[in-house]
This record gives sequence, structure tokens and C-alpha cells, in this order.
Amino acid sequence: MRLMIDLDECIMAGECTYNHPEVFAWNDDDQPVVLQPQVTSDQEQTMAVQAQAVCPSGAIRLVS
Repeated sequence: MRLMIDLDECIMAGECTYNHPEVFAWNDDDQPVVLQPQVTSDQEQTMAVQAQAVCPSGAIRLVS
């Protein structure tokens, strides 16, 4: 699976970077980026699903 952020929908609330800094960070343009886009382990999948759940704009996608 692949973890992505739709920057057109993102409102830059920062819930992803706050809750999962090992997976998400801010880039030089102050936009969130996915540090580990390939989700391979159960732990990574759990973090991705949690990040999706707390994203206020629904911009986080987990696709196969």
C-alpha cells in the first residue's frame, strides 16, 4: 500500500506531523510530506489508518 497526502485538500492543520512525526514532516514550503510512502508492516498500516482518521480535511490517502 501507498500513503499519500492530497495537498489540494490539505488545510495544513498538522495533525499528521504532530501525531506521527516518524511518518510525516513539513517540507521547505511548509507543506506536509510523507516520509515513508510505502506501507509494508502492520505497525506502518496502523499509523497510516490513525493518521487518516485524525486528518480534519480528509487529505490523507492509503491506496493499494
